[in-house]
Amino acid sequence: MKTELLLTLVLVLVASSVLFSTQALGQIQFKNLNHPGIKWAWPIHANQYIFTVNTTSNYDMQNVTFNNGTKTLTFFGNSSHTGNIAEIEIPTNLIGGNYTVYQNGTQLYPIVLKNANLTTVILKFNQSGKVETNITGTTYLPEFSGIAPMIMMASFAILFLTVRYRKI
Repeated sequence: MKTELLLTLVLVLVASSVLFSTQALGQIQFKNLNHPGIKWAWPIHANQYIFTVNTTSNYDMQNVTFNNGTKTLTFFGNSSHTGNIAEIEIPTNLIGGNYTVYQNGTQLYPIVLKNANLTTVILKFNQSGKVETNITGTTYLPEFSGIAPMIMMASFAILFLTVRYRKI
């Protein structure tokens, strides 16, 4: 009887804490943002590969194009308000290195977060209307990234065999 009462009390406490924490999260999630984000996954064709560039923005991101000659992703959007935010996730195998960002012809200095596989570019701007954002990288699609480890292993094997047979 005591264990049933104790278990019921624990379940009520857990359920109420989950309920109150999700309500509080819902209230603060968009506290300072009048226009919640729209998330898109854009397939980018580069040679024989397809990469996914993810965007989350509080304005209408309408299209994304890629120019492999200039190593540039171009994002076209339209905003009916000011106070815009965009978060763009770019695979580092698509374009990498140092990024240059232009918006409607003006150079921006966004927040850029990098890890081994992904670069996140965070833009904040106070402009409404049509928006064209160009992100240019310094590297494009490492051609030999897939076979580089095999070439290195083969080189070590040849070096090892050469040193071993010289001793005999």
